Amino acid sequence: MAKKVFRKLIQIGRVVFINNGRYKGRLAAIVDIIDGSRGLIDGPCTRVPRQALRFADMYLTNYVLKINRGQREKLLRQAWNEAEISKQFAKSRWSQNLKKGKLRDQMTDYCKYKVGRAKQTRNKIVRNLFNQMKNRSLKTQRKAIAKKRQAIKKPKQKVAEKK
Repeated sequence: MAKKVFRKLIQIGRVVFINNGRYKGRLAAIVDIIDGSRGLIDGPCTRVPRQALRFADMYLTNYVLKINRGQREKLLRQAWNEAEISKQFAKSRWSQNLKKGKLRDQMTDYCKYKVGRAKQTRNKIVRNLFNQMKNRSLKTQRKAIAKKRQAIKKPKQKVAEKK
């Protein structure tokens, strides 16, 4: 059986994240495929009107709606709400990273400096704890190896004493 190379395909009902243009940062669904480089999209719940958009101006998400080709906006909105696409995307790591990026853009240089120092101190604490745990583990391993060596030496000594 052949492995699937692509996990996200351009298909009717695929939810996309618009990364360029007037509606940048919003979600929409592919309603129809115009040609190899453009598709007809509609975002009824994200206020994206039905329009042609290049596939280069959108990212494919993991979400797919069960809709027909050229589905009307009313039925598309119904499928969108049933699948709870907006809620699922809000919970996703992708959405959380976008929110973090917006916060970073709003930060001043001093705030960025404070965050950097906080990360340094956190990493130092984590590194020290990791090294302590690693050293404890190595000590227990060394003790176990030493006990094994003693156990191996003792029977030889007993054999020599019996003779």
